[in-house]
Amino acid sequence: MIIDQTLTQPAVAYAMGRQIGGAVQRNLLRRRLRELLKTKAHKVLPGFYLIGAASGATKLSFVELGTQVDSLLERCTQKASKQAAK
Repeated sequence: MIIDQTLTQPAVAYAMGRQIGGAVQRNLLRRRLRELLKTKAHKVLPGFYLIGAASGATKLSFVELGTQVDSLLERCTQKASKQAAK
């Protein structure tokens, strides 16, 4: 995560290796993550984000994946707050 206040919206990229599964599984996970981030856009600060996933991510339900994304966004917000305080 790199916070950039000059951006009007976050720029998100996804890193999904072959350990996740085949192209179908990787694309499905990417679409699910994209949808979750759309619904949580109010929590995402403008900046650059690279989101990766572990091999077990394809087995998570949409709700479980949402919980993981919430946790990730919370950590990003905390990190940004610490950087702003310096």
